[in-house]
Amino acid sequence: MIPPRILVKTYLSPLIGMTAYFMQRVTGLLLLFYLLLHVHTVHEISGGPVAFNHAMDAFSNPLFRLLEIGLLGIVILHALNGIRIMVIDFGVATRHQKRLFWGLAVVIGTLIFIAGALPLFMHSVWER
Repeated sequence: MIPPRILVKTYLSPLIGMTAYFMQRVTGLLLLFYLLLHVHTVHEISGGPVAFNHAMDAFSNPLFRLLEIGLLGIVILHALNGIRIMVIDFGVATRHQKRLFWGLAVVIGTLIFIAGALPLFMHSVWER
């Protein structure tokens, strides 16, 4: 039987860089989609008070609020992984890129997400 430490070092460790690369691209595409949707919505709202009220009704839906929490997670992950990539590109911590991924994108990202998502959830989704 192969020890778990060897399994992680052999199979999971090389995948961290590829996973971070893939996550950066996927979150970037999701943010681009959100930006296009946002521009479209702002354009629709400029149609007058009726269009504005219709948009506000859609935005007060609890499903939309959950999507807003998801957007928070995507922005945090994309930003922290981007910081990790910049640090590596500057050559500061190239040997520690896996630790940077776990430290920035996972640990700090999770803490920031919880700090931001919990009030959003409690205020907008749970109260409805």
